Amino acid sequence: MAQSSKPDDVSSERVTLSVNGKDYGGFKSARIEAGIERQARSFEVSVTDHWPGSAEQTRRIKPGDLCEVKIGEDLVCTGYVDSTPIDYDADGITVMVRGRSKTADLVDCSADKPTEKGQFKGLKAEAIATKIAKQYGLKVKVETDTGAAITDHQVQQGETAFENLDRLARQRQIIISDNAAGDVVLLTAGSGGKAKSTLELGVNILSASAGFDYTEVYSEYKVKGQKSRGGDDADWDANSAAGLSSQGKATDTSLKRHRVLVVRQSGQADAGTCQKRAEHEQRIRAAKAGEIRYLVAGWRQQDGTLWQPNQTVAIKDSIMQVEKDLLVSEVIWTLDEGGMVCELVCISPDAFLPVAN
Repeated sequence: MAQSSKPDDVSSERVTLSVNGKDYGGFKSARIEAGIERQARSFEVSVTDHWPGSAEQTRRIKPGDLCEVKIGEDLVCTGYVDSTPIDYDADGITVMVRGRSKTADLVDCSADKPTEKGQFKGLKAEAIATKIAKQYGLKVKVETDTGAAITDHQVQQGETAFENLDRLARQRQIIISDNAAGDVVLLTAGSGGKAKSTLELGVNILSASAGFDYTEVYSEYKVKGQKSRGGDDADWDANSAAGLSSQGKATDTSLKRHRVLVVRQSGQADAGTCQKRAEHEQRIRAAKAGEIRYLVAGWRQQDGTLWQPNQTVAIKDSIMQVEKDLLVSEVIWTLDEGGMVCELVCISPDAFLPVAN
């Protein structure tokens, strides 16, 4: 069985936190998380020393400071410091720094009417995302075809900016995430390419876990929506007398008993949109049930590049009965007393593929 990285490997994989033009390092622990289903990547680093020691330097970092996090020379997060908790006892002091990507402002803050009436008409998804992100000074990067212009998309009272973007993404079966520079990214699954390393039992896999939990999987998915205007609170029943409703349906034959989920499609939706959403729900829920978490030694692949989310990786694991390519949906780089390890969340890439027209 492979062993985790030893502490003497850490010097070549130094985690650096840059704040206000000053670099901080020498962290005793670090945890950096990134993933295509995370709207904002996050980090947590800590210094523990005898009072006051080197930890005193880290106390100069304040919540709200703009920062960058690097592993070696690789930028992995650009954002803001969220908190700087401090703990101490008779043996010493621990100062932590926690923060998130710039896109955290879209997660936390409201979509506060990016247009006069909070309504978008006849715009493509990237144009809508750009207007919403611009409220908080963020750029939008487009790495996929987002399809035709959207007839009508509205900002709902009280929703956050990313809740609004999530509804937008569901309409077009695209993924909205972030990148190391703190930009909003519109992408498709697997666009990060193929990982250079294989995950193989007895070679580089330290441990693995899978819940194989099917409580969120159904035999039948029904998606209903409005074909014409009438507001989000209008009657959307498929049997409405006004005949304004659309419906799509998908089935999962792997389930042996009858289980139905009805989903409401926001905004104006024709039968085609509802059908795509139904198929999308079926595929992603089935894939989530088969999600596997792998722990590997070190942070880099065999070619020296960091493990990255949105790459496909070949897996050879007889215990989990997997011998195929899966998608790395999330990466967690961790440093602690045991050394450097990387957690890879792997899932079927079918979960995020757009439904064909």
